[in-house]
Amino acid sequence: MNIIHLTPAAVAAIIEYKVNLQIPSTHFLRIGIKQKNSTDKGLIIGFDEPTDKDKTTEIDGIKIVYSPAQALFFAGMQIDFLERDGKKGFELMEKKN
Repeated sequence: MNIIHLTPAAVAAIIEYKVNLQIPSTHFLRIGIKQKNSTDKGLIIGFDEPTDKDKTTEIDGIKIVYSPAQALFFAGMQIDFLERDGKKGFELMEKKN
């Protein structure tokens, strides 16, 4: 079972960003949570090198790195890539079946 799910749109966007930004092969996609307050949590997503404290996994060909302490906040969730109203970006949401 994957720690998190990626939609096809998210996978395509991640691959495109990695190529266009010329991200080194030593950098994985880092997923984390930035807690703004007790009910408002935001997704942190970017490319980073794993540390000895991180967990790593591969989902749909994307190598992912994350802090085990934050995993409970996004485990079972889904990352999608959306474009609306001239804006685009990643969104963390409940997984759709």
